Amino acid sequence: MIPTTNYGLELPKLPFISSNTGYEIELNTSSEKYKKSKSYDENSSHFATKSSKQHDSLRKILEQELALQRQSNIQLKQYTKPNKIGRYESQLLTTRLKAEGFYAAQVNFVIRNDIPVYSIETGPRYHIRDISFQLPKGINRPQQIIKIKPGDPLIAEPVLTAKKEFRRYISSNYCLFQVKTDYRVVVDHKTHSADVIFTLEESPTVTIGEITFKDLKSIDEDYFRDRLSIKEGDCFKRHRIDIARLSLIQTNLIVSATAKIKPPTDNKVPIEITIVERHHRTIGAGVGYESDEGFGVSTEWEHRNMMNRGQKLGFDIHLAQKAQRLSSTLIFPHFKRNDQSITFYSDLEREETDAFESKTGTMGMVLARQLTPKLSGFVGIEQALSKVLEDNEEDRFALLSLPASLEYDQRNDPLDPQSGWVIAGRIQPYLDTHNTSATFVKSTLAASAYVTFNEMALRPTIAIRSAVGSISGIDRKDVPADIRFYTGGGGSVRGYPYQSLGPLTDDDPDGGMSFSEVSFETRLRWGKNWGGVLFIDGGTAYEDEFPQWGNDIRWGVGIGIRYYTSFAPIRFDIGVPLDKRDDIDDDYQLYISIGQAF
Repeated sequence: MIPTTNYGLELPKLPFISSNTGYEIELNTSSEKYKKSKSYDENSSHFATKSSKQHDSLRKILEQELALQRQSNIQLKQYTKPNKIGRYESQLLTTRLKAEGFYAAQVNFVIRNDIPVYSIETGPRYHIRDISFQLPKGINRPQQIIKIKPGDPLIAEPVLTAKKEFRRYISSNYCLFQVKTDYRVVVDHKTHSADVIFTLEESPTVTIGEITFKDLKSIDEDYFRDRLSIKEGDCFKRHRIDIARLSLIQTNLIVSATAKIKPPTDNKVPIEITIVERHHRTIGAGVGYESDEGFGVSTEWEHRNMMNRGQKLGFDIHLAQKAQRLSSTLIFPHFKRNDQSITFYSDLEREETDAFESKTGTMGMVLARQLTPKLSGFVGIEQALSKVLEDNEEDRFALLSLPASLEYDQRNDPLDPQSGWVIAGRIQPYLDTHNTSATFVKSTLAASAYVTFNEMALRPTIAIRSAVGSISGIDRKDVPADIRFYTGGGGSVRGYPYQSLGPLTDDDPDGGMSFSEVSFETRLRWGKNWGGVLFIDGGTAYEDEFPQWGNDIRWGVGIGIRYYTSFAPIRFDIGVPLDKRDDIDDDYQLYISIGQAF
């Protein structure tokens, strides 16, 4: 009879860990013992020969395994005598060798200078002889799902991956109440091979039954039911229930949604979802500082469930030395469809800068849609009434505009991005309905990209941003001063005064018909909450309709500190102008705010 053994493969986790020098490994992958055995075949691809590449790879795996075990294995840490350490680690190495397909490996050790020295005879690497499935009636064998095949080395990781893929296949294609998959490995030591058998426990085919909600208080039940991605009569799949729970949590109205799956009745599975609602009213506040703009404070009030269907009403007050603003918004989420919202907004704003003084009242509406998971866009209509004082001359405007935007966002985090990229374009046609009937179009395009090197010291993130804009169809003198482009300051080119880069008259900004900006940052992190930044910004505004790349761009450099909170980093930046202008630019500018610069 052929000797066989059942084994359950175990795959230890293998993070990158440098080798521990408290042991030595002498590895022999082609021992004389196996060369003399009847089952040895010099031409067999399943016998582990003295290949330098394979030899070094296996040695590295074993060294990483011992380093990991010495860091995390509590039982191993209790041993202090070299002999006990050697015996225990020999068992660990044997287990690891089996996970790599060496089921006949022998691990011995001796103590030299109080250090265990391991001598390992790996023997042949076992291979997969056959793959089979034990499935209930009505379940088809997966085709091209399992990546392992007969003849492959019997390595634990691909087998465990195949088990996960087998489970995913069953869960995705069948409506079983329970999906219990498993596997067995039957090892044949005579042929140095094994049979891998995947199994599925029998379970009834069911559909989703009645869905009920528990502990809903102020939220309209029909609104939540519309948010669910499942309904009664659908094929029962547990992962779809998890997706449905997540869709409820993403409304931002609840703390949790717990699904209780009840036993099936008449092949239907009732589901009860228990809701814990959030407090729907919040108050927030913030503070910031820039050398040129001075201190600024803001406060906001928000009601996230104004009419019991997730409608969001918010008021925001911002008070700074050069600008004051009162804003209100009313958002109707899931307007006509789940991926769409409509927002009504109004603003009262007063600005007093070196370029102009203005008082503006704005009302508008925006229809936004999530076109794909990464692509979003909006269209809107806006009416703004303004009184603008420039060069001691006062003008009044009534600007009707139709803003539209598209944004593709691949960033991992909008407030503290560490990877990915984002690009956004906006176009806004204007019509002055007050007295001139002037028309013009304002457009902008901005992009930024991020890459982080986590394996390097201080985990540096390289961030790049570029932006351009243009106003077309009108002379510069006819464009309201508060609509023109301005560069310089904390959200633009750090190191220069607010709005100061571009056309000037008596050292006061005139604003431009176009602009260009570019920024480079290296963001460093240390510890849990602290980080630093090195940056260089460049840009200017132009009198012409399109940016004129050339010597007009001014550059600023600086450093910054970041304190990372649970929601966003707090930033402290100091910028220095490289092209300092007499009587205009200071030696440096200081910026304090929440969130990264871009």
